[in-house]
Amino acid sequence: MMLKFLFCLLISPIAFAQSSLFNINGQQPDFCLGKSGKIELVFGQKNKLFYSFSTDQGAHFSEPSLVDSLVGLHLGASRGPRIASSNSETIITAIDKKGNVYAFRKTNTGAWLKNQVNDIPDMAKEGFNAIAANQKNQFTVIWLDLRLNRKNNLMSSTSLDGGKTWQKNQLVYASPESNICECCQPNIIMNDGHIAIMFRNWLKGSRDMYVIESQNGGKSYNQAKKLGLGTWVLEACPMDGGSLSWTSTGEIATVWRRAENLYTSGVQGEEKLIGPGKNASTTILSSGQWMVWNHQGQIWLKSNASDTPKSLGQGRFPIMKSLNHQKAFIVWENQGQIWGQLL
Repeated sequence: MMLKFLFCLLISPIAFAQSSLFNINGQQPDFCLGKSGKIELVFGQKNKLFYSFSTDQGAHFSEPSLVDSLVGLHLGASRGPRIASSNSETIITAIDKKGNVYAFRKTNTGAWLKNQVNDIPDMAKEGFNAIAANQKNQFTVIWLDLRLNRKNNLMSSTSLDGGKTWQKNQLVYASPESNICECCQPNIIMNDGHIAIMFRNWLKGSRDMYVIESQNGGKSYNQAKKLGLGTWVLEACPMDGGSLSWTSTGEIATVWRRAENLYTSGVQGEEKLIGPGKNASTTILSSGQWMVWNHQGQIWLKSNASDTPKSLGQGRFPIMKSLNHQKAFIVWENQGQIWGQLL
């Protein structure tokens, strides 16, 4: 059965309508743009992973199908499954509470085959992971890993054959002091061989956002760069990892939280204040940089060309990605259900 929800094109003034995408409950949705513009979506429900897709830019989604059950599936607070497509292969990643990272590869028959990605068991206890792919069938997964003195640092693994096999795990970044922020979601984007990873560091008591890049497909990484000019001294963990996206010129645009406010910035230079909020996501359209976030139980949306955010209704943990130069899609969770919106 195909499930339908209302959507509208982004116009000025902005008007929105939305509803839950599925009849079953779920948490921590993520999606990617697959072959022929298909939206491929994953979410968790207790110990289960579910997959759905849309071939009409989110106007209808297929009935969610079970990918697999994973005992102790990490869910909540940005922990949950992630999905990426190389246009010929689709891979879902997820972590169990033992601390193992698994990749589920979709076959031509529609079945999902599972591989373990971390080559030392039980190292991803925090449950945070992210995945990106390019059009050459390369997938790179990142996660917080404990193998260095039982301290969380940033680890990765790469598949060059569409997820059939995974290479030896590679250390992306190790804190020169102790560990990076242990409960903030890292994020990754990939453009051919250019990889950019965003994570929250923990240096001299400050929990600031950093970006680290590779120009050779992840074989080596440059020095990590701090975002913005301010700092956030904090003894607790904010549990908020931010988001990054490619611009039309191949630069990196970001959105991230410091204290109670959200900011946008490039990899270098000053930040621009958005306002109060958390759990932000960003993408680039021909109309500019767009940001979505949650604040006081509401989902908010704005572009860098507008001073006033618009409410999309109740919810939390939004994720936004572009479908083309003019349109983007947003998913979030709201009272145990998955919601969505086309821009």
